[in-house]
Amino acid sequence: MDGRAHRSRGQIVNEIETILCKVLGCDRSGLYLGAGRKALSGRQLDRLGEILKKRAGGEPLQYLVGDTEFMGLKIKVSPGVLIPRPETEVLVEAALGQMALLQRPLDVLDIGTGSGNIAIAMAAGDREGRYNIFAVDISDTCLKKARSNSKLNGVADKITFLKSDIFSCFKGLKKTFDCIISNPPYIAEKDYDGLPSDVKNEPSSALLAADEGFYFYKEIEKGARRYLAPSGMIFLEIGDGQADGIKNIFCDKHIWNKISIVKDYNDRDRVAIVYRQSKV
Repeated sequence: MDGRAHRSRGQIVNEIETILCKVLGCDRSGLYLGAGRKALSGRQLDRLGEILKKRAGGEPLQYLVGDTEFMGLKIKVSPGVLIPRPETEVLVEAALGQMALLQRPLDVLDIGTGSGNIAIAMAAGDREGRYNIFAVDISDTCLKKARSNSKLNGVADKITFLKSDIFSCFKGLKKTFDCIISNPPYIAEKDYDGLPSDVKNEPSSALLAADEGFYFYKEIEKGARRYLAPSGMIFLEIGDGQADGIKNIFCDKHIWNKISIVKDYNDRDRVAIVYRQSKV
C-alpha cells in the first residue's frame, strides 16, 4: 500500500504540482507555461490553504483533488472508495496479456470493483470487442462512482455493474465466467496499525481481511468452483509474502491446474494467476 511515509523528492514535487494544477484549473504544461506564472487570487489561496491543511491532517491527495490516473485513464475517487494504485496495473496487464492469447469472446467478472478502475481498464484495453465484463461490489457508493467513471472513459456500454457480495447476485443462475479478476481486501488486522495515516483514511472494508488477510481469497476459491468455467483463469492481486498462502488455498489438483506468481516493478510478488482444469 502507498502512503505518505518514505516519499521521495520526486513524489513530493509531483504532489505539489498536482495540488497547484487543481487549484489553478490547468494541466502540468499550463502550470509552467502560463497559469503558474500568475499570482493566485484570494479564492485560489483559500482553496490551496484548505487542501494543504487537510493533506497535513492525513487526508489522501487523491480525495482532495478528486481523481487519480490508472493505466492512462482518469478515475474519479472520493471518500468511501478505495484509491487505485500503480501496483494494480500489474494485475490488469497480466490479465490482458493472458486473455489476449485466447483469441475468443470471454465473459469476465471483476470482484470488488471499487472505483471501477480494473473493469474500465480492461474494457479500454479490449481493442477487438471480445470481452463481456461484469463488475460487482457490495457498496452502493462504489457502484455509483464506478458507473460514473465508466461513462467518463467511454466504456459504459462494455461493463455491467451489479451489487453483489462476491458471487451472491449470481446465486441460482446458470452463469459461468471465463476469467475472474479481483483486488480484494488482503491486509491482516494485525498489520492495520502500521499503515500510513492517509491509507487509514480510505475505507477499511476495502483494505482489511480476516483470517490473516486470506478471507476473501478463500471465498473466491469456493465460489469459483461453481462460477469459473473449465480452463478458466483467476487473476488476484496479492500482498507481499502471501504467495505461499494463495497456493495452499488453491491446492485441490482436481479443480486447479497450476498457479503462476507475477512480480511487480519492485520485484515483489503481486499477482497470482490460477488456472482451472479443463475437465472437473
